[in-house]
Amino acid sequence: MKKRWVVLAVSWIVFFVAFLDRVNLSVAMPLIVKDYGLAPEQAGYLFSAFFITYTLFQIPGGYLSDKIGPKRVLVFALIWWSIMTMATGAARTFSQFFVVRGLFGIGEGLQPPCAFKLNSNWFPNQERATANAIFTSACSFGPAIAPSLAVAIIGLWGWPVLFYIFGGLGFLILPALIFLVKNSPEEDPSISKEEFAYIKSGQAEIAAVAEKAGPICSSTVEQNSVGVMSVLKNRNIILLALTYFGFMCAFFGLLSWLPSYLVKARGFEMVKMGIFSGLPFLALGIAQPFGGWLSDKVFSGQRKTQAILVNLAAGPILYGVIAAPTETIAMALLVCTGFLVGLAFGPLWAMPMESVKRSQVGMATGVMNAGGSIGGILSPTIIGYLVGMSGYNAAFIFMGGALVFTALVVSFVKLPKKVIPALAVAT
Repeated sequence: MKKRWVVLAVSWIVFFVAFLDRVNLSVAMPLIVKDYGLAPEQAGYLFSAFFITYTLFQIPGGYLSDKIGPKRVLVFALIWWSIMTMATGAARTFSQFFVVRGLFGIGEGLQPPCAFKLNSNWFPNQERATANAIFTSACSFGPAIAPSLAVAIIGLWGWPVLFYIFGGLGFLILPALIFLVKNSPEEDPSISKEEFAYIKSGQAEIAAVAEKAGPICSSTVEQNSVGVMSVLKNRNIILLALTYFGFMCAFFGLLSWLPSYLVKARGFEMVKMGIFSGLPFLALGIAQPFGGWLSDKVFSGQRKTQAILVNLAAGPILYGVIAAPTETIAMALLVCTGFLVGLAFGPLWAMPMESVKRSQVGMATGVMNAGGSIGGILSPTIIGYLVGMSGYNAAFIFMGGALVFTALVVSFVKLPKKVIPALAVAT
């Protein structure tokens, strides 16, 4: 297997475990609420506690990955969040859950910009959306697989053991990250000259097109800078952060509240919920690599068009879940929504990498993911209040509207032209 695909495989496994660790609270929440008498609003606060620190550490994670290399930061992050996952199983009060989930978010917040920095370093532009889509499919297969696995563990040993087992997975995969991944092809002595040349010949940098990018966007500010301000002045990155805010309002709203919706609004038993709540995310994960391929091969140069179309279609379909007369129709609409949302990940994550220089990719993806994380903070809490006041109908209206908002904002993104740098000779 080519080295770049080995790096992507390890990065995918790390992200998959990260999402297993995020989803476990959603599955255990109905039981935690019952055991400790929590209100829907309090459950929403617990979901959001993770996203507060997750958001705050996105930009530091991007900065550190650009400055000291993504691998070192990723190793620390994996160890940290695995410990905090296990600590969640020992929590017994609302305050303890809130603090531990906040600490958990620190490690997970460092991870995404490091992973996207690895993708940028290891893949040529013509494979960028495909690589990103394959990588982000982990955030779908995690929620697809976790509910059934979590319900089985809870049924055998109780919900605290769920967190102990899932936290231990991080330490099982740690050796693969340490020994198989390098920061870039330049640091890997085992890469072939042919693969090195292929990667480098396809890594185009952006051209100096400030006049096209807009008044606050000069993507070539300070050629070697990885400073926050040069990225925050980039109009595309700000728009993509806002785009991802809307996108993640829908994604994390569904991720956090779908198990509770199926149990309380549709009357699913825990085992049935464990099976069916994963289906939309399974469809999402299947769609992601296909969406990346479409972006690279069909919508190349027009990535935002793909993102606009699928979000405009997904929003009304998700809204239709509330009117579904049967659980079969409701699940079909949820699965369809998941597939459409999956088609958007590839182009969305290719666009920030095409809006800044390669030396700024970690910071740029950190800023974009921070925008999505703010959606992750607000969405579960907002939905908690909507459910408490008006029921689940209002929640689905909110999430469907968030996808339409996503399509509207991304339509304003204007990607700059690229130039091909001279090929460095492999030694």
